Amino acid sequence: MRAARVVCAAVALVALTTTACGGGSGRAEPASRSPVALPEPVATTQQVRSENLGYLWPFTVPGGTMECRAGNIAVFTTPDGTSYALNDNASQAGLPDVGPLRAQGADGDEISLGSLLGKTLKLC
Repeated sequence: MRAARVVCAAVALVALTTTACGGGSGRAEPASRSPVALPEPVATTQQVRSENLGYLWPFTVPGGTMECRAGNIAVFTTPDGTSYALNDNASQAGLPDVGPLRAQGADGDEISLGSLLGKTLKLC
């Protein structure tokens, strides 16, 4: 009985973690199958394109700028100059949700922001 509860809890935890992280499997056909190295950052900003993340590119736009502002505020700015929140700190600072830019993976779920967010927070 105890083993069954442990298995059920483990399955629930995996399902919750996958859902919370976006769970997207990645693009079916990325712009680049082999990621291209990122350009050098300029202080707390860095240009990024879909080719830099390949299957893990989470947006419908081809590129933009990652930025980490004071207070670990992670921001993505599109080529048209619109800035979006990549984390809760940025949302709490009043930046709009990045949801409208999100791309769907091969399984239909949104592609996780994890890879892009991690690279953005390294700029802090």
